[in-house]
Amino acid sequence: MTDLVMIHSRDPDFYMLMSYILATAGFRASLAVDFDFVASSDISVVIAVLVDTGDDIDDATTFCSDLKTSPLTAHLPILALIRAHNEQGYLALLKAGIDEGFVRPVSPERILSYLRAFSRAATNIEELRTSPSPSLPFGDLQIDEKTRLVTCNEGSAQLSPIEFRLLKRLLETPGRVLSRSDLIETAWPPNHYVNARTVDVHIANLRRALDRILGRTIIRTIRSNGYVVDITDSDH
Repeated sequence: MTDLVMIHSRDPDFYMLMSYILATAGFRASLAVDFDFVASSDISVVIAVLVDTGDDIDDATTFCSDLKTSPLTAHLPILALIRAHNEQGYLALLKAGIDEGFVRPVSPERILSYLRAFSRAATNIEELRTSPSPSLPFGDLQIDEKTRLVTCNEGSAQLSPIEFRLLKRLLETPGRVLSRSDLIETAWPPNHYVNARTVDVHIANLRRALDRILGRTIIRTIRSNGYVVDITDSDH
């Protein structure tokens, strides 16, 4: 079945244009009127949610937050289109859990390249339902590289692609402080402008997810320097 991209937008013209662009690239599109509509849909065929913030950043932020806090939809990648010169709105969306934000105008090919990556990831996850996948142990954590699922005895957390890349990089060198520049180079595509505040918000989201399932904090902030994974309380 063709991969489905859900579009949350109040602009009919944008929805029609984006639906056409997606169709020419081999994707199906569906209008996501609100969170309840998404939650009641067949989530198994949805590879991403595209959010057009338009003039109502508050509505978009609430919609994204609802998606990321529901166990049914938390795993869905969210791409948000944001109007230029709206830094505060961008930060609010990051805090709400979006996986990537694009400042308009943005070329359709950039959006499609992200969706293709999500499509490949969704294919991998479908294959894993019928074949076991090895996971990497780290102290109390079990980390599945293909599904981006982090589990421990207390629960599990589905990480976004950026959060997962950040965690993996930090775990490669436990005890070593990594600068924000190091993390940007690892977690974001080349030639993609990312400021320090964006890194901080993604790390904060990652830290909350890990704190919830571990019951303790393993990512520490080193003021003016960056971040480090503290494993002193783990088994390794």
